[in-house]
Amino acid sequence: MTIIERVQRIWNHRKVLGTLVKRDLRVRYARSVLGYLWTLIDPLAMALVYGFVFGVIYHNRGVTASQGAPFVLFLVAGLLPWNWFNNCVNETSRALYAERLLVRSTNLPRELWVIRVVLSKGIEFLLSLPILVGFMLWFLHSTPTEVHLNYRLVYWIPAVILLLILNIGVGLVLAPLTALVDDVVRLVRIGLRLLFYLTPIVYSFELLDQKAAWAKPFQQANPLTGILDMFRVGFLSPHDQPSNHQAWLVAIVASFLWLALGMWVFRKLEPAVLKEI
Repeated sequence: MTIIERVQRIWNHRKVLGTLVKRDLRVRYARSVLGYLWTLIDPLAMALVYGFVFGVIYHNRGVTASQGAPFVLFLVAGLLPWNWFNNCVNETSRALYAERLLVRSTNLPRELWVIRVVLSKGIEFLLSLPILVGFMLWFLHSTPTEVHLNYRLVYWIPAVILLLILNIGVGLVLAPLTALVDDVVRLVRIGLRLLFYLTPIVYSFELLDQKAAWAKPFQQANPLTGILDMFRVGFLSPHDQPSNHQAWLVAIVASFLWLALGMWVFRKLEPAVLKEI
């Protein structure tokens, strides 16, 4: 079966995919008192902790550290997309093995078990965006000289689409590999820890250029760099903080390459996975 035929088959089962996503969200909050509020509480608590550590203890409130924006706002705009990516990588890597009975016994496209994780986590990400909007409005009122809301907020749309594509691509690579080799889970955890600090979440790429210019090419090659920049440019001054178009181009190309690689790897390893699980 060709990749185009597999994509068509996934599209034909989109209603089943919607049901799986609803099931994930329902099960996640079935026994929770606060329910949806956890999508706000968890990232908000992380933002406050990182804001205190890096913004207060390490005095990362300079212009270069947060591109002229309030540090907490800068941090939240990077942390929320990172949480979506991080959660997707962790859960999609176990998606096939965790649902092995259904994966083996149903005739559904096996890619659905990866995509439903990405979509359910994506809905949680969208539900957490009020935190970012709230911080923007708060700082716009309290420190209007540091927040410059502008037309570039529309770049949130392509940023979400690219992150969705990237998450699906990475998930399609990791899911079959993890089902075949347990060590991949441990490597993923280590890789995510390293990637967190190689991604401009708690610092700007300008700061890295000043402190460790040799590392900037590695950061620019990270697709998350461009995606996070898209989330931030909407509240940065268009004159003082131009868009990082090089990082954007890398994000676009890398996201689609990961998707193509994921479809190819998944197709090649699917027979071996079905035998293993």
